[in-house]
Amino acid sequence: MNHGRRAAARARRAASGRGMASGLAGAALQGALLGVFLAVPGAGPASAQAGISDLPASEIDPLIDPAPFDGRLAIRDYLRAVLPPRWWANEPQFSLGAYAVTIHPPDDWDGNPTSAVMRFCPPSYSVLWTKLDRIELRPFYRNAPRAGVTCRKG
Repeated sequence: MNHGRRAAARARRAASGRGMASGLAGAALQGALLGVFLAVPGAGPASAQAGISDLPASEIDPLIDPAPFDGRLAIRDYLRAVLPPRWWANEPQFSLGAYAVTIHPPDDWDGNPTSAVMRFCPPSYSVLWTKLDRIELRPFYRNAPRAGVTCRKG
């Protein structure tokens, strides 16, 4: 396979300085390209890390408030307290700026599920409204979703 001939050619190029010159030229070209890359606004790691200070700061200070507000937990605790026996609710889901909860009345319950779910809206003096603007309650009754209710603060 002429491995010996290739090694001899590499040794001659290195001795003549041609291999070393091409290596230096390649390194200079890479350095020039890197300089152009870093000079472009928005490119490279320097400008990527500069934007970190532009991120919104957290409102939670763990030294002042070690237990920050958790909307899912607060809604879950509220519904656990107000739902009648045998009624249950899914985990609250956060979507489009509001929490949505599916409430399941028992199948043998008779009545209008939408009006029944309306009773479960938190009162205006509830602690939930200090951090939340609206909560959507959706009944799921007899294996079918029903019209929901949007509870708003105020």
